[in-house]
Amino acid sequence: WGSYVHNLVITGSLGIGKTYVMVTLLLYRLTLCTLLKNPQKFFDLGKGDKIVYNILSVTKQAVNETAFGAARNFMSLSPYFIEECNFDPDSKYTNFRIELPGNVNLTAGSKGWHILGRNVLGVAMDEGNWRNEANPDTKAYDLYNEVRVRIQNRFMRSGKFLPAISILASSAKDESSFTEQVIKEIDKANDPVHQLVYRHAVYNIKPHILKMEGTFFRVAYGLKTQEPYILTGLYDREKTPLPGDEKHEEVPAGANVEFVPIEYMTEFKRRTRVALQSISGISTGGSNRFFPSTIDIERCIELAESEGVVNPARKDSPLLMPVSMEDSINVWDYLDHNKFITKNQGRFVPKRHPYAARFAHLDLATSSVAGLAVCHLVGQRQIQGVVNRETGVPFAEWRLVVEYDFILSLSAGRTKPISLEKVQNFIFWLIQECGFRFSMVTADQFQSVMPLQMLQSRNVPTDQLSIDRDKKVYTAWRQAFEELRLRPYRQDMMVQEAENLVDVETEKKVDHPKNGSKDTSDAAAGAYFNAIESDEKGSVNVDNVPSIHSNFGLTPASAVERPPVEIPLPEGYNRMRVYS
Repeated sequence: WGSYVHNLVITGSLGIGKTYVMVTLLLYRLTLCTLLKNPQKFFDLGKGDKIVYNILSVTKQAVNETAFGAARNFMSLSPYFIEECNFDPDSKYTNFRIELPGNVNLTAGSKGWHILGRNVLGVAMDEGNWRNEANPDTKAYDLYNEVRVRIQNRFMRSGKFLPAISILASSAKDESSFTEQVIKEIDKANDPVHQLVYRHAVYNIKPHILKMEGTFFRVAYGLKTQEPYILTGLYDREKTPLPGDEKHEEVPAGANVEFVPIEYMTEFKRRTRVALQSISGISTGGSNRFFPSTIDIERCIELAESEGVVNPARKDSPLLMPVSMEDSINVWDYLDHNKFITKNQGRFVPKRHPYAARFAHLDLATSSVAGLAVCHLVGQRQIQGVVNRETGVPFAEWRLVVEYDFILSLSAGRTKPISLEKVQNFIFWLIQECGFRFSMVTADQFQSVMPLQMLQSRNVPTDQLSIDRDKKVYTAWRQAFEELRLRPYRQDMMVQEAENLVDVETEKKVDHPKNGSKDTSDAAAGAYFNAIESDEKGSVNVDNVPSIHSNFGLTPASAVERPPVEIPLPEGYNRMRVYS
């Protein structure tokens, strides 16, 4: 059927004619349909059923000024459409419907109901027009997904063959954009016969127009721990190093590299990330993300690992730990107890900083995912910066360092919801069996009353903490990452959620993307906030709370450390001196 492709994304840099190509491909498919002797029979439709090819945009005015207007212009220059299909080149088609022979129609719209109940064999969408909408990625994805589902349900044949097509045209933006979500789905499908992504840079599309001299520099990108940057050294068209005084820098392990004509060097030096998007057509971390990159998160994880912080989960434990009443498995059954508790004078105590108070936050749920995080203060780190960017007045102050004991993602069972009782029992178990001392346990307002009351009945300090009512919790958490004051072990769910958090400017909260989550990151951010807001912070004037470990130092050379001092022991504890 002309081509087996039924899902196509055309993306890349600005000015390469993405909308032009999108409209051309849609009209090509429409032309094939009109050439069929009996298109309704070919597509297993009823006699006389209308066949629709649709162009979507944010508003009818937008679609008329862009893709639908381009389609009319193309058709007005085509003898086939004018002579064989009765297209009127003088008509503006203000009703956004062009009727062709065989009950084939080209239409345009902006809402899902514009295609509701219709036999849509082709849809084209210019995603760039959605950028002025509130929550553009969510709305665009909802509409695009709705169209895709309708096409598949109506026309999918055996062997993945689908005689319909959906085309998305968009410039490269950021990795959290709607277009990138669709691209990830296509990559995951790994079906290049039926689903394709075309991504091109302007200098690859228009070399005959730009007439560049043929010298290239390289840009490294794609590292989660580093922003895109220019590598030293120049190259010819065959990517052969050119002689010169400048060293040809090696590509970092795990990085992607783009060869860019030297004519664009100035723009790349000024704004590497933006130039990579607008000139090379490569999507990178987005400005609408709460964390523009995961550089600081990865550095904190590396510091934690170097200081001996480990993942307490058993190696065979799933990332999403099912905790429901359909079995007898408890939260602690997923953990390797030797990693976080040890025996001291006949009783179990936390292996790391046993005398430090713990702080926890529960992001509760029953049917989806719940997050649970426990952390403690481990000292302070001197942070230096500038108070006033204009006057350049410097500052230096000591700020709290927080280490995580647990960052857990809990899920429902196969048939029953998450057991809130088992979640609260885990806190009791840490207190009674493992010697943990809690100064504060908080939970969001959703279903938190009963668990918090049970904890209060056992003299555990509790409170409610809503992460979604104010950005201050997440803002404080991000600042701690930026200042390398967090010590989390690698918990993939937390890292993934943090990487995709969206800063919603029109609201007072940090949100997750469409079909995403933030339960685990909510728990981690809430536990940290409890720690830095606690009364305990006033007594933490050292870099290290006493621990049975000898590795107390902060690893980075930039960290200014204070000498340890004696800290009063909680009632009932004996001091044990450990020799290295």
